Amino acid sequence: MYSKTFYDLACGGSKEAKAQAVAWRDEQLTEVKALTLLEFHQQRRSNNLSGVPGVHFHKTARQPPGFRQAKIWFHSGKSLAKSFSVLKFGDEGAYRLAVDARTDLLAQVENQPFLHHPIAKQLSGRT
Repeated sequence: MYSKTFYDLACGGSKEAKAQAVAWRDEQLTEVKALTLLEFHQQRRSNNLSGVPGVHFHKTARQPPGFRQAKIWFHSGKSLAKSFSVLKFGDEGAYRLAVDARTDLLAQVENQPFLHHPIAKQLSGRT
């Protein structure tokens, strides 16, 4: 994540501040390598407790012992999830199965740049 502040007073007004901010953003987008979708999905988030991105533990009223789940969101907005019962496989077995399922789900991810904004796509060479 990159950021820089452009103050109206220091830049000579709001229009000039915006123009400088847009120029800085465009320069950053051409210089900084965009993550691929695969790299994005492999990033471990700060709230991840399992140690493996996309693998989570859930406990519900219907399954008090809980279950491990491997989940992935695709760029299209569609998601896939595979769940493994702790009651059926044991905690370690359910964890191993969820990690393996997450690896299989990652194999379905297209290895293209992770870009949303049209200008970012344009500056990276993708339209």
